[in-house]
Amino acid sequence: MIDPPASLRFRLLAAAFALPAVVVLLRIAWVQYELQGRYLEVLQETTTEYETISARDGRILSATSEVFATDVDQYSIEVHYRWLQEPVDETWLRRTARSSLSRSERRDDGLLESRQQDIERQRSDMWSAVMNVTGLNEAAFSERREKIQTSVERVADAVNRRRGQKAATVQPLPQQWYFRFAAQLRQALTTSPARSGVGRIVVREEESYHMMARNVPLEVAAAIIESPARYPGVRVVTSNQRTYPLDSTAIHIVGTRTPAADHEETAESDERLIDWRPAVGRFGVEREYELQLQGVPGRRRVVRNRRMEIVSTEIERAPVSGRDLLLTINVRLQQHAEALLAECLLETPRRFLPATDESQPQPVPTGGSIVVMEAASGRVVAAASAPAFSPRLYTDGDAADWQAVNADPRFPFLSRTIQTRLPPGSLMKVITAAAALETRTITADEPFVCQGYLDRPDQHRCLIYRLYGRGHGTLRLQQALAQSCNVYFFSAARKMGFRSLRDWATRFGLGQRSGIDLPFERAGNLPGSGRPSDADRYQNETLGLAIGQSRVLVTPLQMARMMAAVANGGWLVTPHVVSPDGMARTTDEVDDRPRQVTRQKIAGLSAETLAEIRDGLAAVVQPGGSGHRTVQLPQVAIAGKTGTAQTGATEHDHAWFAGYVPADNPQYSFVVVLEHGGSGSRAAGPVARELVRKMWSMRLVGEDAP
Repeated sequence: MIDPPASLRFRLLAAAFALPAVVVLLRIAWVQYELQGRYLEVLQETTTEYETISARDGRILSATSEVFATDVDQYSIEVHYRWLQEPVDETWLRRTARSSLSRSERRDDGLLESRQQDIERQRSDMWSAVMNVTGLNEAAFSERREKIQTSVERVADAVNRRRGQKAATVQPLPQQWYFRFAAQLRQALTTSPARSGVGRIVVREEESYHMMARNVPLEVAAAIIESPARYPGVRVVTSNQRTYPLDSTAIHIVGTRTPAADHEETAESDERLIDWRPAVGRFGVEREYELQLQGVPGRRRVVRNRRMEIVSTEIERAPVSGRDLLLTINVRLQQHAEALLAECLLETPRRFLPATDESQPQPVPTGGSIVVMEAASGRVVAAASAPAFSPRLYTDGDAADWQAVNADPRFPFLSRTIQTRLPPGSLMKVITAAAALETRTITADEPFVCQGYLDRPDQHRCLIYRLYGRGHGTLRLQQALAQSCNVYFFSAARKMGFRSLRDWATRFGLGQRSGIDLPFERAGNLPGSGRPSDADRYQNETLGLAIGQSRVLVTPLQMARMMAAVANGGWLVTPHVVSPDGMARTTDEVDDRPRQVTRQKIAGLSAETLAEIRDGLAAVVQPGGSGHRTVQLPQVAIAGKTGTAQTGATEHDHAWFAGYVPADNPQYSFVVVLEHGGSGSRAAGPVARELVRKMWSMRLVGEDAP
């Protein structure tokens, strides 16, 4: 009942006030020293992304420096989203205005308001300037701007909606009253009050540039770059587009390259460059030399703050251009070969070839190929395939263009030079002759009497017998090649046997890929495995194989390679379409060493045998030979062999002519084949003659040839 002394009450009251004060001060100290770092860390939080700096892929050039393929610069106009947004974002507008004023000027509300109005006028003027320089009318500009804004708002709304749903999720309170009271007290003390609009997430798209106009002319890009004050919030983006200046010329050799699809993995992929896909070669040189041609793009590191504004940029890696490739193809000869095939396929009017003989009309071929190759080195100077197609299909072709090409029953995408497999017909007689001479089955001067058929009049006959009912009479190897006597080679092959004939066909490269530096080459087909146990099994195919029928299939390139071996003294060369010259980025990288020609000597092939075969091939184009009327050219001596490969009763024959020029000093081998084109001499022969005539006019062969 006695009141405590005043001093005690004062102490108790002071303690009652001091204890909460200490708690508050401790909380303030903790917030000051502990939470400050966390808040600053959040405020200073940045995100890093990477932009691509385009690199040129290597060019593909011809032997005479024409450009087959190259990258050209393309310019596009991008505008920052905040400069397109309508209505303008007030937060951005105020922040942009403040950033252009000094600290003291920011305190002047009137000056700040005036600066905001200036920025809005700049934005309006920029819109008009962009429309004027790009040629967009107001409706088109508004449509693109609204499309960008709709896309960005959709992304921003989705991100903030997911954030709101997550924030609205309330954690259940504990069951015990004292734990529940503690949780509510903690939430009241630590959770900030909800403030509308302040907590909205700014997405990257709201602080990024967006495409307004693609592929604008250089003068448009230059006008924007030269006047940055007139185009605030606008930038010019440079990219590369693969183009083919010579269009479809040598398209099956050159190939195409396009950006990789999402499912394709490439060696040059960079996961950090989300806006870049490496180019992939689809066929031809573009595919075979993809790694050499591929440029390595540069990488720019972009740092953004929490409001997704760009804080800094830094080039981490400079772009590196791809290596140029120099092809062995001669453009003038290539284009002439393609023109000859186009005339044969009736795709263009006759200009170089003679008018068709109405007395002996030939069928329209379904396709064709011409190959011209240096006999000694394997350098392919022309490789035409018809029908062809335009590389624009891969760059800007539409669905209708693709449908038209795919619906063509002649298969324009097929590279007939290395992928078409056809029976060689009488071209095979060159190998049969070499095999018969080297196995001493026959001698070149040994006479043989051709009665028009081998054993029976209804099979194994010569064409002359089927047409006129008589044979070639007495002839030797040279006349047999010149007149393409089937019975002569039937007889030689039967004496020689299948195993020897097939062995020599293998030595001349049949049934195997040539090794040319192009993808998707096919090996053809040579019946029999060559093992002793299989010899009897294929014995009945000996006669058909001797004249290029049976199941033997070859590519045009294999026949050009075979003729090159006859012309160069018995060396089987490896064809190639890319020269080592030009495969360097700087002069220090140029390899000036002499080129090592890849070739191998055909085992067992003697100079005497080659001389006899050469005499026979030269006689083919002389009076009395099967190619005299359609192939002979006064300006230069041609040696070669006609071939008419039968395909069955319902389809027309394949027409062949393969040879080399000049006959007395061979420099180039060549082959002409017209699929289902009819007679070798009447259909393929004139094409071969006009091909050699062009080579002579270009001084590739003849007295003035280098």
